[in-house]
Formats: sequence, C-alpha cells, structure tokens
Amino acid sequence: MFKPSNNVLFNFYAKDIDEAYQFIKSNNIAIVKEIERIGNFSYFNFQDPDGNVLMICNG
Repeated sequence: MFKPSNNVLFNFYAKDIDEAYQFIKSNNIAIVKEIERIGNFSYFNFQDPDGNVLMICNG
C-alpha cells in the first residue's frame, strides 16, 4: 500500500515566492508550511495530489 511522504521529496524554484504561494493557494492546494523567510531565502511546503510534501523556494 502506498504511503505519502511527510518529508519534502524535492523542491521547485520560483523567482517570486509570494506569487507562487498565491498560485498554490488560489488552486486550493493544501499548504502544510507557511512562507518561511531566512535572509534572501524563502520557502513554503505544500502537498501534491497524492499527499506527498513538496517545496517551493527562491533565493
């Protein structure tokens, strides 16, 4: 039986993290970690349709 991963499997780069966040949110995709900003680096985590956790980051 397939079990989704709660750990980030891989990440996507986005030039504008806020735009990427709004895109994910506006498409009713589950966000599992809000935007974290560390200096020039920002990221957030969301779930794919199978429940795996993925990341979008920039920096």
